[in-house]
Amino acid sequence: MTLTMRAIWAIAGFALATALGILLDGSPVRAQASPAIATTIAPPPRAQLQPPRRVAPPPVVEEPAPAAAEEADPEAADPDAGPDVSDDPDQPRRLSGGQRRALRDGDFLAVPGQGGPADGIAGIGEPAALLDRTDPTLVDSRTAEDIAAFENPPSDFDPRLFDAELEPILDRRPAQLFRFEPYTPKGIKVATFVLLPEIEMAGAHLSNVFRDTNARSDRAFELRPAVRLVSDWRKHALELRAVGFASFYDDFTTENDRAYRLETRGRLDITRRTSIEGLLSREVAQESRSSIDTVQGAGRRNDVTTERAAATLNHRFNRLSVQLRGAVTDVSYGDAQAAGGGVIANSRRDYKVYEEAVRASWELKPTLSTFVEAGLNQRDHAAIASADGFRRDSTGERYRVGVSFGNTGQRIRGEVSVGYAHQRPDERQLEDIDGVIIDANLAYRFSALTSFLLTARSDVTETTVVGSPGALTRQIGLEARHAFLRQLIGTAGLSYTVQDYAGVDLEERELRAALGLEYFVNSDVTVFGNYLHTAFNSSQPGRSYDADEVRVGLRLRR
Repeated sequence: MTLTMRAIWAIAGFALATALGILLDGSPVRAQASPAIATTIAPPPRAQLQPPRRVAPPPVVEEPAPAAAEEADPEAADPDAGPDVSDDPDQPRRLSGGQRRALRDGDFLAVPGQGGPADGIAGIGEPAALLDRTDPTLVDSRTAEDIAAFENPPSDFDPRLFDAELEPILDRRPAQLFRFEPYTPKGIKVATFVLLPEIEMAGAHLSNVFRDTNARSDRAFELRPAVRLVSDWRKHALELRAVGFASFYDDFTTENDRAYRLETRGRLDITRRTSIEGLLSREVAQESRSSIDTVQGAGRRNDVTTERAAATLNHRFNRLSVQLRGAVTDVSYGDAQAAGGGVIANSRRDYKVYEEAVRASWELKPTLSTFVEAGLNQRDHAAIASADGFRRDSTGERYRVGVSFGNTGQRIRGEVSVGYAHQRPDERQLEDIDGVIIDANLAYRFSALTSFLLTARSDVTETTVVGSPGALTRQIGLEARHAFLRQLIGTAGLSYTVQDYAGVDLEERELRAALGLEYFVNSDVTVFGNYLHTAFNSSQPGRSYDADEVRVGLRLRR
């Protein structure tokens, strides 16, 4: 077969294959694509179809040959070159916008003065793909939403309120997203600080004041004042906080609460990637009568004082972030007043906890990262327990792996993790405590009207129960919040807690269900009401109970 005949048969075969492809495939003809290959290079841009526009024909300018044009004017091949200011009559004049010739179909250029692309001119809606051999780590491939969330937080995110959060699982920003409100507290400007005062007054009815099988009801007036002083600095941060709680019962004055919390936290910005955070706090509250370790038959409940000092070092290595934490907690129990007079000492229950932890996080994107965390603790008790003669000093480890969604997103914030806990008593006669632990502090904004909050806590708690070194406590809760009207917001919550005591046949379970309603009169005044039901069940006879609480009150803030 001659060369000419081979060429004719090749052209005929190609034409036949093309015709069959068009007939068998109903979709528009497209260029052949190579097989998909996993790569970090961004996909090529797609042309966005635009409606036809009627435009005036552009002036026709004689176009030189391609090679000559590039040789004569190198800027013609460079779309980023500046405007042509040459008056040389031998050079083709640029149109407005930098064109050097008449527009043709398929040109990705805008027609001057028409406000948009013309017929046959496609608009690009995505960024251009990276060139081959370009290092993708040197190019910011994040979406505009991710960049805005990381570099420019939304306007309703107020960094003044959340400047120092030492422990990620206790971060307050997920709760802020969950508790959306029609008004944001304005605060009072005090030099370079913002003062945020608040007071809550409520009337309460409690069906089981003493939380036991013999339910006795009472009414109480409750008062909760709070004030925060938060710095408004470009660098560093300082926050002072004071919260109080007082209740006044009509019949059972022994149950009156006198509690408060004082807290100071701050952040020192060493560099853009390194910071040190610290916290000092003191909290005084009355021990619950439902606690298995509380003094039975006491006339007035004893105080529990908790003092804590904590520090955190944060450093960021590009996508890798490392956090080192350390804390010392001192828990002391005040003397209880006996029902018939006299004092019941509780100082033998005092203990201290020393904690050290390291956490490494890898950022997949500003609103998603994974982390691993390992922690140690040492628990030292002031004296041996009088009930069984054992000293409950111990050492423990905590290991966690989880996912964090960051704390600036407007859809989801917080983290969730799963891990393993092991607490080892120094006394050989006491059993070890170990098990799976789950921790969560996750808020999800389902819509503009509805949000959800998932919380979970797991840890080993101390006890003086005879023969037990402590209990592995697991708690999980889910809350929902919905705005029926802009100023009328309802909440509903459910939580479940299990305490499994090691070394003894004892288990306690508590179920709580809550409903609430808030009406925001304005930015300073809120009327609220809530209902709480508690069902407590213990394997120890005579300790199970049910309780209902109803509150209606007023909240004032600035």
